[in-house]
Amino acid sequence: MIFMGIAGSANAQGMKMGEVIIVSTSTLKKDVKPEAFKAFIHEEVAPKLNKTKPGVSIQLFQADRGKRKGEALLVFGATKVADREAFATGSPFTDDVLSASPKRASEFLNNTHTYTEYRLIGAEAFKSLPDIGILGIHYIKVKKEKSAEFEKFVVDKLHPAVGQLLPDMQLLYYKAVAGDQAGTYITIFAITSVSARDKYWPLGAPETKILKDAFGPWQDLAKVLGTYLVEGSYLEPSSGGAAAYYESKEWTDFIYQGNTK
Repeated sequence: MIFMGIAGSANAQGMKMGEVIIVSTSTLKKDVKPEAFKAFIHEEVAPKLNKTKPGVSIQLFQADRGKRKGEALLVFGATKVADREAFATGSPFTDDVLSASPKRASEFLNNTHTYTEYRLIGAEAFKSLPDIGILGIHYIKVKKEKSAEFEKFVVDKLHPAVGQLLPDMQLLYYKAVAGDQAGTYITIFAITSVSARDKYWPLGAPETKILKDAFGPWQDLAKVLGTYLVEGSYLEPSSGGAAAYYESKEWTDFIYQGNTK
């Protein structure tokens, strides 16, 4: 993860979710100013990438809740798997990709080659994916011997239910296919904005009735989900949480950092 502080609030437009999400796992160099890195990405790299590769994008997020609060996340996204496969293989954070003469990614990042690439499970079933202001990443732990069964469960049961949970929040399941965490899974709570998130999980207050009503019909599905997960890795139903089983104990909410130029 990139450790840095980025000022500013989430941009209302957000990031378009895609079939592929790749995250940098590098830290920033000690002498790098976060605002300089943000300017490099938004003002120099992103416009060039958007012009030459319309099916891909690069964005910055900053965590405001969860285990990695205060960290930032550099995210490369591809609308379709084909867009990703037409791009350079391996890390998309190298100097070959992230450069804007005379600056290069290696001037900012300690290791431009470290990354994890995630792909949406059963992507073909989605007609469209949302624009999001919050990337709520839950690092779920699936039992290795049940990986294949779990992926089928996601396609057949989970995505048809919680993949369309609310107009401003969807739960999307991704598998890491390459990089540091290959073979693992994440649940992304894809939320349109900070205000939408706070409508369900207000800071310093209990979760709201509207959230409980949304997850209520899927409690039996949640119990089945629990059979695929490593015991103790998820929010227990004894907590009283509406999203028991769906929420991982290891999670972070990353807020989209728009271009403020």
